Amino acid sequence: MDLSDDDIKTVTATLTAAADRPLVNAFVQLLYDSGADDTQPEGKKHARAIVEKTKPVSNGAVRTVSYLVRRRPQRIEDMLEVRVAVVGNVDAGKSTMLGVLTQGALDDGRGLARLALFKHKHEVDTGRTSSVGMEILGFNKVDGAAVRHTDIHRKVGWDAVCQRSSKIVTFLDLAGHEKYLKTTVYGMAGSAPDYVMLMVAANAGVVGMAKEHLGLALALGIPVFVVVTKIDMCPPHVLDATLKQLSRILRSSGCRKLPVAVSDRKSVVMAASRFVGQRVCPVFQVSNVTGEGVGLLQTFLNILPLASCSAASLMPKSPTPASPIASEDEAPLRYDINEIFAVPYVGTVV
Repeated sequence: MDLSDDDIKTVTATLTAAADRPLVNAFVQLLYDSGADDTQPEGKKHARAIVEKTKPVSNGAVRTVSYLVRRRPQRIEDMLEVRVAVVGNVDAGKSTMLGVLTQGALDDGRGLARLALFKHKHEVDTGRTSSVGMEILGFNKVDGAAVRHTDIHRKVGWDAVCQRSSKIVTFLDLAGHEKYLKTTVYGMAGSAPDYVMLMVAANAGVVGMAKEHLGLALALGIPVFVVVTKIDMCPPHVLDATLKQLSRILRSSGCRKLPVAVSDRKSVVMAASRFVGQRVCPVFQVSNVTGEGVGLLQTFLNILPLASCSAASLMPKSPTPASPIASEDEAPLRYDINEIFAVPYVGTVV
């Protein structure tokens, strides 16, 4: 028996009422409804070179609805945090992509969105990242909408973003130039990312340091998803060639990944649910100028689960003499020092 619109409203109301109970204190977000005619991709279709396309829904298909139920954190320790390392070859649009996601404004085609992420003057002049940058993107406690520290009205601090969010995605903006490879290796190996977002320019393909960064992620055992950028300025035949090359590399014996094209909300939910612990490698196609595909990537980051198989979670906790099993509250506090500065008349600043 197929579900009607009234049945969907009843299910949503029941879930919301159950989640609003004091002992639960959660919220419900509708992710996907097969009866809402949301299977069309954002913009043009150029994913025919990638595998696992969703089959057309027949008239007798069962209506499916996907919900996200997430508890509202009562303490800072209860907040969900996912760390994503952003890598790729130089001029792949890594900093621009993060600028669009964290600032909430599209790029002008000349790198305007990335200026707020740069730390040094030479980075602004050259447009190339040379250090390990960090940005955050939050999702609120009401309906999972994005929370940014910069909007059209005012600029707020990271503490305000964390207070309003139920989940935080921390981005590690790493360098793509060859001479900064040591900095990129340090960022990936020392910052303990849960996932790796590999950026590939549609008009260039998987070239240069992108292959090195992919190999490093595979060696560290970090799940990888791919974002193909600059699709607005790339001819269709060049984009198809890039997707075929990407599919060939991911399927090779060295990677053994199964690329899955993400083109609508249904594929976003499926990719996120099958991502951790499997060989699935989601592939997004975005444009930072037109905004095509950015919403799907943001939804994916919202429902992306914690990497239970990450290296940090698999490390055993050292027991104390008083307690055979050490809890997280009893574990020693550790600070990571990313950079050291020598300020005149002040001294060393870490």
